[in-house]
Formats: sequence, structure tokens, C-alpha cells
Amino acid sequence: MADFDDIVIGGGPAGSALAKRLAEALPRRRILLLEAGGPNVDKAYQTFGERHWTLVQPGYNWGYKTVAQPELNDREIDYSRGKGLGGSTAINFCVYTRGPNADYDHWAQLVGDASWSWENSKSRFDQFEKFHDPIPEFRDYVAVSSSTRGKEGPVEVGVAEAWDPGFGDFMRNAYHYHPKNTDHNSGDPIGISVCQLSAHAGNRVTASGAYLTSTPPNLTVKTDSTATRLVCEGKKVVGIEMGGEILRPKNEVILAAGAIDSPKLLLLSGIGPAQDLEALHIPVIQDLPGVGKNLQDRLFLELVTVQDSGSHHRTSYIDSPSALEQARKEWVKNQSGPLTDYYLPQMIAYLQSDKIVPSKEYEDLDERTRDFLRARTKPIFEIVSQNPSPSVKAPEKYLSTAVAFPGNQGTGSITLSSSDPKDQPIINPSFLSHPFDKRVAIESVRETLEFLNKPLMAKGSLRLAAGPEGTSDEAILVRDLLHPPIPAIGRSLAYIDV
Repeated sequence: MADFDDIVIGGGPAGSALAKRLAEALPRRRILLLEAGGPNVDKAYQTFGERHWTLVQPGYNWGYKTVAQPELNDREIDYSRGKGLGGSTAINFCVYTRGPNADYDHWAQLVGDASWSWENSKSRFDQFEKFHDPIPEFRDYVAVSSSTRGKEGPVEVGVAEAWDPGFGDFMRNAYHYHPKNTDHNSGDPIGISVCQLSAHAGNRVTASGAYLTSTPPNLTVKTDSTATRLVCEGKKVVGIEMGGEILRPKNEVILAAGAIDSPKLLLLSGIGPAQDLEALHIPVIQDLPGVGKNLQDRLFLELVTVQDSGSHHRTSYIDSPSALEQARKEWVKNQSGPLTDYYLPQMIAYLQSDKIVPSKEYEDLDERTRDFLRARTKPIFEIVSQNPSPSVKAPEKYLSTAVAFPGNQGTGSITLSSSDPKDQPIINPSFLSHPFDKRVAIESVRETLEFLNKPLMAKGSLRLAAGPEGTSDEAILVRDLLHPPIPAIGRSLAYIDV
């Protein structure tokens, strides 16, 4: 293999963007981007209407699972992670959200570095974003200020270009119960919004599509190339091992393999908690107890109500494998057919709660955390509605609403199951292990059910098809139905001296 100045490991969002920007900024340096998966270029799986099924396509998903989760009836939970160029942007549901400004300012305060602040981070979002304004008839629901959003970046963002009949009525009804928010990515997400999407013109936008469609001549992208170990001299990383071959760049090795595989590769290389490495007979290069720790993730619960006959018409479509395959062929051939408007508009709501913040579990938190959770723009839970669901079959119509709650107090870990790079790591998010996270889950589901049962929201609702069967705390949790979304969030890395 040719000599390179820098090697970037991982072709997901971080790796794709970093490799492209580095190659553009340093045109005399030869950059190699390595991705363990494939190129992910099949047009049939790039359509926005296909977004809820791409994660089950062969080669697109690492297929990870957690260890048994005690608070979820000892279930081993699917922990999907994107495989191939684009990483999890190739399999996620295309919800585009920046988060509240309170998060960024909190991080800046914690680390004493203003570059993490909202104002500074916002400028970075603006640089990579290309926001497409909604068509005029939708602008009562989506009003984005030109001063708050980027227009010239490579990542195309917007809202659905066609809306279901009745979606506007649904939004107006929701505004009666929670504040109207015409841009949930302004830094203040609180309220009811039309969900913004990393999609445009019927296609999902992936990191590889945004950054790697055209590449500078000094950037080489290699797929199906798995780094199995970082090569060190003393405590300095000088190269990587891949397929028995050692690659040594002249300058940097940059690890961008995500919240699961970055700590996995560090651990395989002898960088991490010494006791854990020694137990697997891995020579310790650097004892760093933080590697693989502090994994954080959230859960969601799907609530599905059967609706009257005036609801949407798409249950028959997703219930039929032959109809789905025909829709894929229509899309690939001429970008037409059912996939052009399948579940395009969605409601998203970021909400606070006067039941959670004054709870005993909240009062038991430290003062700094309590103050952070009371920030004006800090949501406690999230609702996304108008989702597809397997819970209801044709000819019945339904409304599916996912309620998500962050696990922002409990933390989990990534550890090795063996010293063999081919073996899946041990993924333990420790879901609901913290009392406050459990309280958030219970009250979030309860408040979402109350919202869906409000007079205007309950119009056309016939019965609950998926959700709690009772009102007690234990019944509300529905431990057999809780799942994590995509992707995981990790703070499971640490620095190594070079």
C-alpha cells in the first residue's frame, strides 16, 4: 500500500467529515480513510421513505446486542450501529436535531473551554448545514431565520416536501397543549415542532454522501478494511495493524470509529484499564481507566393507537413485502411511487415536566445537576409522532408515537469479550440503573399518554394497541417494549500521551 501522511479510522460522520476537511486544508498531505464496512451505495436503500428498514439490510449494520439488562427484564437489547461508509447516518431515521443551547454551555462550563459553548458550536453547524426552506404553505409551521441556520454547507437539511392530509390539523391541535416552536434547532427546542430531517429530494443524507461523493486527489478511501490494532512505540501511536499488515503514516493516526468501536480498538491495543487488559493477556501500553467507561444512551417506548377510517392509508403498504419491493424498484427507476411520500412529515416535541423536576429522585441529585436540568431550554423528554409501526395490521389505521427519555445520570461501559478483534465487545448501557432515569421514564410515558388523551388529540382514536396496560409506575414502564434508538452516545474515550 502507498505511503500516507495521515490515517483516519472510521468512515462514519466524524471520520468522513474529518478526512475530507483535512485533505482540503492540507493538499500536500496524503490522507487515507479506512472503513471496515462497504461503500453503502445501493440506491434502493438511499430513499428517505426506506429509512425505517435500511438497518436490517445485509452489510449495513454491525448487529450489536447489549448484555442482559436487569431493569428491562434481563433482555439482551438490539444495539444497531451503522456499518460501512456513512456509519449510522446510513441506517438512522433521519431526524436532524442540534439539541438545546443549555447542553453546549453546560459542557463548556464543565471543561472550562468556551469553544464548546452554544455560540461557537452553532457556527460549526451553520458551516456544514444547507437548510432548505419549506414551501410557502408550510411556513406557518416551520419558520427558520436566515441568521440561525446555514445555507451553503454539504449536509442538506429541511422538512418533508409533501405532507399527509390532516397533518396540519394534527399540529394545530397539539399547539393547544404545548407551545408552538417553528424551529426546534434554533437552540431552544422546547415545544411542538415539525421534525427537521437530514434528507432532501426524497433521499437520505449520509455523512459519506455529504463529504465523500467527490474527494480531493490527496484523499484515498478504502472500504472493507478493518483496523485490528493500534501500533505503538512506547506510549506513542505510530501506525495500525490491518489484515496482518502494518501501516505507518508519517504524521497522525486519527481514531473516529464511534462510541463502540473506538474504545474497542483502544482496548485491543493495550490502552485502557490495566486490570481488564491483563485479564485478557493484552500487554498494557497505557493504563487509562476511563477507556470504555461512561457510555450513555436513552430509551424509547412506542405508543400506538388504532384510529378511525379517516386516518392514513399506508398500513397495507408496509404489511406487504411484495408491495415494498415493487416500491423500491419504482424509486430506483424514476424516483416515483409510494416511497416518495412514505411517512414524510412527523411531529417532534421536546418537553419539560413539573412532575419530574420536583421529584424525590431529582432532589437527590447534586446541586450542579439540578441547576442544569432546570435550564430554560433543557428538555426532559422527547416525543416523535407519525411513525410506522408493526403493531397494527391492515386494514386498521393507526397513530404511532415514540416517547424517548435520556439516560443522563446512569452510565454503562464497553469492555472486551476476548482479545480477538472479530469478537463483539461487551456492551452494557446499564439502562434505568439510576433512580432519576427511572423516574424520568415513568413520568415521560405517563405525560405522553395524558397528551394523547386530550380531547383534540384523541379525535379519531379508538383504542390503545401498544403501550401500558395500567397506570401504576411499574405498568407504565412496560419493560418488555423499551428499546434504545440510534445511535449511542459515548464519553468512553481518553487521551494517550504522544
